Amino acid sequence: MKIRDSYKPYSPVAIISIMVLVVALVLSLTLAPIGYAASAASGSGESDKPLRPFPQHMSYAEGSIKPSHVTQKQMDAEVALLYDQYKLKYIKKNPYDNSQYYIWYNDGGWNGDAITVSEAHGYGMMITALMAGHDPEAKGIFDGMYRFFRVHPSELHPDLMAWQQADRDGAIIDVNGTDSAIDGDMDIAYALLLADKQWGSAGAINYKGEAVKVINAIMESEVHPEHFHLQLGDWVPISDSEPSFKPATRPSDFMLQHLKEFYKATGDKRWLNVLETTYGIVNDVHKTYSPKTGLLPDFVYRDADGTYKPVSEFKWTTESGHFLESEFDGAYNYNSCRTPWRIASDFLLTGDKRAYDQLSTLNTFVSEKHTAPYEVWSGYSLDGKTKLSEWDGGLEFTAPLMVSAMIDKSNQQWLNDLWDYHTEEANSVALEWRYYYGNSIRLLSMIVVSGNWWSPTGVASTDIAGHAAEADIVKSLAEGIVNGYPNGTFKPDEGVSRAEFSVMLAKSLKLNGNGAALTFEDKAAIAPWANRYVAQLVEAGIANGLFGAQFLPSQKLTRAEAAVLLASARKLELSAESAATGFSDDAAIPAWAKPSILALGEAGARLFQPQSQPFGPDAALTRAEAITLLRTLASA
Repeated sequence: MKIRDSYKPYSPVAIISIMVLVVALVLSLTLAPIGYAASAASGSGESDKPLRPFPQHMSYAEGSIKPSHVTQKQMDAEVALLYDQYKLKYIKKNPYDNSQYYIWYNDGGWNGDAITVSEAHGYGMMITALMAGHDPEAKGIFDGMYRFFRVHPSELHPDLMAWQQADRDGAIIDVNGTDSAIDGDMDIAYALLLADKQWGSAGAINYKGEAVKVINAIMESEVHPEHFHLQLGDWVPISDSEPSFKPATRPSDFMLQHLKEFYKATGDKRWLNVLETTYGIVNDVHKTYSPKTGLLPDFVYRDADGTYKPVSEFKWTTESGHFLESEFDGAYNYNSCRTPWRIASDFLLTGDKRAYDQLSTLNTFVSEKHTAPYEVWSGYSLDGKTKLSEWDGGLEFTAPLMVSAMIDKSNQQWLNDLWDYHTEEANSVALEWRYYYGNSIRLLSMIVVSGNWWSPTGVASTDIAGHAAEADIVKSLAEGIVNGYPNGTFKPDEGVSRAEFSVMLAKSLKLNGNGAALTFEDKAAIAPWANRYVAQLVEAGIANGLFGAQFLPSQKLTRAEAAVLLASARKLELSAESAATGFSDDAAIPAWAKPSILALGEAGARLFQPQSQPFGPDAALTRAEAITLLRTLASA
């Protein structure tokens, strides 16, 4: 059966509406070029050029897959085309202020005169930052969306966004309350971190500084201070309603990778508590309430015994009899349809398998229950037996399943089918007439599936899962001592360069300032990201004379050299004599390194403790060994 044959016929009114929109799109494309927002661009100078332009082609977690029947070039082209149509339909200039942009979200006509909501704004800011390079106007549009966010703050916290806006009486105003919703705030914070890496923070907007403000505000006003679950918005802590919303959380807000980025950006260890709580909720709810489906409910609630349960497990004394939105609040419905994307993207970027079983169960359930994507229900009871809607194949339900399918090669054909479903004629990306919610989730999911979703802080290192030094590397990534590579790898077993180790060492020692003036003959070859840290080590007098006249920043650091650097950095007392080290190749170890090796061994650094195996003084110290050594000596 062709995909298009699976759809129910549309009413005459719907067909006329579609035709009108098609005509409007054609006229728009005819009369205006793609990139219609030129007036918002902030200039064509060097500062506007993206540092991480689309496409990025990330290396995701080991064992993950992409669609195998299309090329990378084809995937990039589909994403770019869909973005162009998204931009044309949804990115709007504030008619009363040319410096601002927002995301129009009411094409379904279900929200009265409302024009946008913070959820949509967060989606738009992330999408725009990720698509810079394809869209030359991305920075101007992003900055305009930032300004819109800033002029619509929550009345409860100025660094969070009021959740909904409408166009009334010649002005865009906040409506239906002026408090926040956590999902929009989390995506806005993540988008600002992306912008920092995309354009830098030295311009008119300090993206990194603004991101930290939002992240801190989320922790202050949208995270439970005792139980560390994500709350629904900044209105919850001050609410005295019955039922109380303080024990509630929403799985579609479980942006696990976001939480890791927030910890890396701020150093606030409370984010680690939020991570543990969130993973725990995912696994406990799955094991207890959806062991055969992996489905998560729209809302969960913390019971008096400390366990989190679907809200359908409770009786609510509300007028409607349900918790918040509908009778399906405890089922897998229009909120939790996003969880396969939100949760699986964390595994793909960081290799963290703490939610892998839930995702695997979900993939198996959906792919075995339905023979094709168009059969996927738009809503399920948690046991998977009850259908919640008459409509099948909704993009908001099918697109996130592309992302979860990527976690294992056994899902290859299902992933290929899902990709086709979202790009072929029935769901053409070239004719954008479907609704905002599904279209936004589809674009974000396809950005991930095509390999173009990336970590703004470097926490995503997908080749460390199962490595002996994994725990040390994860902690060091989070603390900012080390970064992964731009393509998402860490390369734990690759030799560490002199420049890289200098950065790790200076950061672990918490050295400050610009350091001493460098006199190395090749100082111009030291990259800007390493220059200050090398200068700090020189100023601190660490290993004076070790490097000679040239620093050779890209040269791999040997184990012998590392010993001298580390012993000097830790101010260890060295023996005046180069006594035997106890290694089988002791004769090959240079005399100048032996005192440092002996001192480090006594300090508890296992790599330098006497053993019958060779030390390998000229072998390169690996990146993983470097991290483990730094952490061991820091705690000694």
